[in-house]
Formats: sequence, structure tokens, C-alpha cells
Amino acid sequence: MLLDHFKIFLLLAAGLAHGSVLTYPHQPHHGHERAAYFLDNDAAGNELVSLKIDAVDGTLSSPVRTSTGGNGLAGLVAISQDSVVVSGNYIFTVNAGSNTLSMFSVSPQDPLHPKLLGNPQPTLGETPVSVSYSSKLKTACVANGGSPAGITCFSASVKGLTPLGALRLLPQTQLADPSPPPPGPLVLTADITFNPSSTALLVSFRSNGALPGSIYVFPVQNGEVGHTPVRSQLADIEGTFSLNFLAKGNSKKLGDERLIVTNAFVNHTGAALLEVAYPSLQVTQTTPIPLPGQQGTCWVAYDPRLSKSAYVMDAGQTQINVVDPATGELEKRISFTNGGQPPFLGSGSFDTRIDREWLYVLTGIVLFFPFVVLYILHLKSSWMEIVAEA
Repeated sequence: MLLDHFKIFLLLAAGLAHGSVLTYPHQPHHGHERAAYFLDNDAAGNELVSLKIDAVDGTLSSPVRTSTGGNGLAGLVAISQDSVVVSGNYIFTVNAGSNTLSMFSVSPQDPLHPKLLGNPQPTLGETPVSVSYSSKLKTACVANGGSPAGITCFSASVKGLTPLGALRLLPQTQLADPSPPPPGPLVLTADITFNPSSTALLVSFRSNGALPGSIYVFPVQNGEVGHTPVRSQLADIEGTFSLNFLAKGNSKKLGDERLIVTNAFVNHTGAALLEVAYPSLQVTQTTPIPLPGQQGTCWVAYDPRLSKSAYVMDAGQTQINVVDPATGELEKRISFTNGGQPPFLGSGSFDTRIDREWLYVLTGIVLFFPFVVLYILHLKSSWMEIVAEA
């Protein structure tokens, strides 16, 4: 068992009940430490939690809290896969309660102590939920989940964030009720991501359940994100959620054309494979991915350098769906078990990331109880174990 290694971590896990996101530097360097990062989304003062990743067995230790300079939003349960983003020596975090974006620098020699760069910047909208950063453009863009929905972009440097223009609205996304939606898993926008070449910026937008969900694609021209997006609707994906670009063929490098999208609505098509056409920026669904018993597929872990499969999480099921990203075929399902014991209170998974040969899965009934469990999955053997609970 790995629980003894987590005595310190158990003290902070209960503080993650509002919502959290896990991420870390993707490129290991000899002699450099690795770290996992959680956002606790505390309405009284948002904090980034850093944990050391053991180089040998992947376990976590030595938690350190760093203020983001903003506030979280009570009841907002990690509704986006990209509330925290690590890119190179920078970390970006949203502050959903104060409508701001924070930027940190992180040292490869000391990743547990990120440094806030400048002041958190207003996102010019309500309830920022997701952020994407292009190192090529040196630009960070954040998706605001309130109504009206829109994105705001910033130039990023060692001095911090500088706004790049006004709020870019998502057309035809205004609700009949102009007030911001109540906090919860289904705000208007869910994810934002640059394509791998940084020539387009994609935003997912959910419907009310009766209409198709949408993908908005903003063109990038002359190094700047445009203000007029191209809208595509997905008939089978009403609760359009996370967006993850996929590799082309047998390549271990992500391409611009293909991606997987998840569906957060209960008893609907769990996910789908999409294609983006250039230069029209139209997005079409190529393959629906039905997932038996689907309750709310939200997060996906995928890294072609480390695994040939995509791991699709469900907030309402204690199973991981292992999907072939080339065909959309469900390869297998991995249950949340520990020594043959049943799942804890039927809780599903709320975030996930791949690091080397390990898959980290955060789960727990965070909507109702301060109960959090962190699982670790060995990708090569599909062996899974609880490494922390509180």
C-alpha cells in the first residue's frame, strides 16, 4: 500500500472538496523535480497546491499552498479540465469567484514554490472556467462561463499578463435570463484550447439538453486571435465538454485535424471523434462513442508519447473508459477497486492526468461531502490502487 507516503497529503485533501485540477510539467529533465498541481477553488481565497512527484514510483508528497491572488467559487466543482495549465516554466490558473486569471513562474529546480507574476487580471466576463496558453504566440486565453459567454486573451511575459482587446463574445449563446448561471458542473462554456500549431482557438459550449452542443473556432492570423469565431453544432453531443487533440496515424505528435470531445449530459452519447477542416474551421463529428451506462463523461487523459489509448472519465461512474483514439472503439473499462473492495459511495472521477507510466485520477463525492480519493493507475498493467483518501 502507498497510504503511508500520504500522511501529509491527507491533511489537505479535505480542502479540495470545492473542486480541483491536476497537472504537471510534461517534459522531464534530468536532475529536475516534478510536481502535481491542484486548484482548491476556495471562495475565501483560491490556492494552488503543489505536490512532489516521486521519480521512482509516482507517489505524491510534500504539499505546498500558494495563493493565486483571487477567489474560487463555492459549488463550482472542477467543471473544466483546464482550470490549471502548465506550459514550460509558466502556470496559469482561473479564479472563478473573482473573475480573474493568475500567472505564475515555476523553477524546474523548485517546482513546489511557484511565484505569482504581477497581479491577477480581470477576465472581462463572469465565471472563468478554463484557460489555454500558446507558447508560440505567447498568448493565454480564458473562457468565461457566464452569460453572455466569451473569451478574453492576454499576452504573457515574465512581467505577467497584459490584456489583448475586449471580451470576444460567442454569438448565439446568450440565455433568456441574462444573469450568470448558478455555480455547478454545467455552466455555459467548459473548455478552451489552442490547436497544436496555434493557428486556431477552440471553445466548447453546452446546450440546454434539447439542442446540439457547439464548438466555436477562432482563427489566429498574424499572431493574433481573431474576434469572429466559426460555429459548428454537434447533434449527438449536447453537453459539449472537454476538447483533446489527437495524434495523426501512428505518430506520437498531436495533429490539428482530429480531436475527441466528451458529453457531460446523463444518458447521452458519451463522447465523439471530431475533425476540423482548414481553412474553413468547420468542425464535424466523424464517430460517436457510446459508453454503456454513461452518467457524465467530462475529462479525458491522452498523451500519444506515453500511451496509445485515450482514458475517458465519468463523473457518475467508478470506471475508466479506455478508448482507441483512431477508431473510437471502447477497448476496455477499468473499475475503481482496491483489493477487490467495492467503490466508495459510488463516486465517479473528476479529473485525471498522465505522467510517464502513471495515470492520476481524482475522485470523490465533492458535490455533497468533503470526501476525496486519489487513485494511481499503472498504464502498462492496468493495476490501480488508492493512494490517498480523506
